Amino acid sequence: MKPERMCLASSLLATIILAYLIAPRPAYGTLLYKSYIIRYDRGWDILCDPYVVKKDDWVYKLFRQRGEIAHKDFPEFLRLFKRLNPHIRDINRIRPGQHIVIPLKKLSQGALPGQSSGVVTIPFVGISNKFKTLKKYSAKYKVQKGDCVSLLIARRYGAYGSELFEQGIKLFRLINPQIEDPNRIYVDQMIRIPDPAIRNQPWYQALFDSSAGIKSKAGFDSLILTDEKTPKSFVSEDRGEQPKPPLSEVASVLDAKLFNKGAYYFPIPGRKDFELDLSRFPFIVCKDGTRMIFLKDNKNQEAELNMVTSFWKDVHVVRTAPNDSLEKVFDAVIDGFGKDVLKNRLSFSDHGVAVAVRGQWIIDKPAEAEKTVRHVCITLIDNPSERTSESIARYLDQNNIIIKEVLKGKSDATQKINSRQDNNTAENVITIVPSDREAFVNDLLSAMGYRYTPSVNILFPYAGIEIKAVSNLATKNNKRSFLVDFGELYGDAVDAIEKSGLNVTRVKDNDHFHVIMQKLLDAMDVSYTDDPTFFAAQRPAIHNTTLTIPGFLIASPEKPKILLSLAPLHDEVMHFLANKGVKIIRIELPGKI
Repeated sequence: MKPERMCLASSLLATIILAYLIAPRPAYGTLLYKSYIIRYDRGWDILCDPYVVKKDDWVYKLFRQRGEIAHKDFPEFLRLFKRLNPHIRDINRIRPGQHIVIPLKKLSQGALPGQSSGVVTIPFVGISNKFKTLKKYSAKYKVQKGDCVSLLIARRYGAYGSELFEQGIKLFRLINPQIEDPNRIYVDQMIRIPDPAIRNQPWYQALFDSSAGIKSKAGFDSLILTDEKTPKSFVSEDRGEQPKPPLSEVASVLDAKLFNKGAYYFPIPGRKDFELDLSRFPFIVCKDGTRMIFLKDNKNQEAELNMVTSFWKDVHVVRTAPNDSLEKVFDAVIDGFGKDVLKNRLSFSDHGVAVAVRGQWIIDKPAEAEKTVRHVCITLIDNPSERTSESIARYLDQNNIIIKEVLKGKSDATQKINSRQDNNTAENVITIVPSDREAFVNDLLSAMGYRYTPSVNILFPYAGIEIKAVSNLATKNNKRSFLVDFGELYGDAVDAIEKSGLNVTRVKDNDHFHVIMQKLLDAMDVSYTDDPTFFAAQRPAIHNTTLTIPGFLIASPEKPKILLSLAPLHDEVMHFLANKGVKIIRIELPGKI
């Protein structure tokens, strides 16, 4: 651009810009939206960015700017990427045109509106009339003689015509909305130059993705998506489930591929290929390459079987009868893997919560590239209402236990599936962090609906005279009252007060918080269970998952159950309890329980 042309335009352009800045404009901004997809992985919903590989792309370049997972735990990010993109055999070799998904963030259930549908649309940047967001990532610059926008951008973003250069030009336009034509700037004009550091923002690349668009939306001042979460219910339909053939169920449970139609050919040098009839000799292939072939009868099959085993040295042979029940087929399959893999119970402790998982069969999941041992717990159920709670299934999956429940017969359309309901967990949880015993008593009684009044004057008869004392009063609905004594009452005072009809709960200096809780519950005259156990499914305990939580469960026929938990609870466990109508009072005790 010639300097003379810039000078000629300066006066008129300055007038236009001044008028533009003074003119009133709408108070709201424009939001930039982008669609993301949700993928499930090991108990988590993963927010993913769909992407089509371009020329000169390479994996680490794409990873560098995207998502909190890559930033916080890059090895975990790589593992996630490999699991979510199984078609990418070598992450160092991606080709233009390949479709991939880039994991951005782990989400709990219902964290985003529409999450259960598999697609969410998020407002990630708002460009307001004051360009508040992008302005943070720019610097003021005074145009010098000989300057032009393309040179200024090329110095910071790369060679003219490159992808980064084009991105820099687009950013320049967004940051300088008053400049209608970037080819017309003038000496001494104040402009803003985009800072290349903006490329480190997780939302940067989405500014240029084809899936992003700009939509007007009044009333939005937020520029970047916040951490605010909107609960979303899991919706399931009450419909009949058609049972699969036994071998299809086996393949599904083992995450294996079933070959049961057509023919499979084995090459024989110098001779006709050996043809295996898959309707007579179906087989499955697990992800680790393990093969299992099924013999449905014992008639004239040895020759074919010998031929197969000569090609596949490590194939497992499973003999079943045509009319075998689903349970018998699974028994035969599990036996085929070897007795050393057979279990029916697993257990672990999660910050004091004792978790026991029981199933008809529990096997180690066929090994993958990762070293983590994962387990598959298989149970046959009679109807969908016996399924494990969805929240607990996710919780166990995060702890490397995969729940597989197989419906034995056709389900009744009237039977309810045991799925997640729309409950706001935050509304069902109260957290108490006791600083001392008196504060703990106050907080616990308040959480239980009692009114606690310290240092109340009381009168009681003793030896024919009226005695005045000071104690702490707990009352509820003016119906039930009792005193809490921290050692202020001496001698026979407690007996005399109780004879007058008012109960006294004595809290000693050496009483542990667990003991104090038990004393208060006894004073409230409520029914409770010490260290309660919860079942994850509506079926017998022999093939069920149980969670034993340290604390107390208060049960009342006419009121919601209340759990006083002495252990920190996982979010999915709290969702599970909320769906059962349990109110949680979580006590964060100092030191050990």
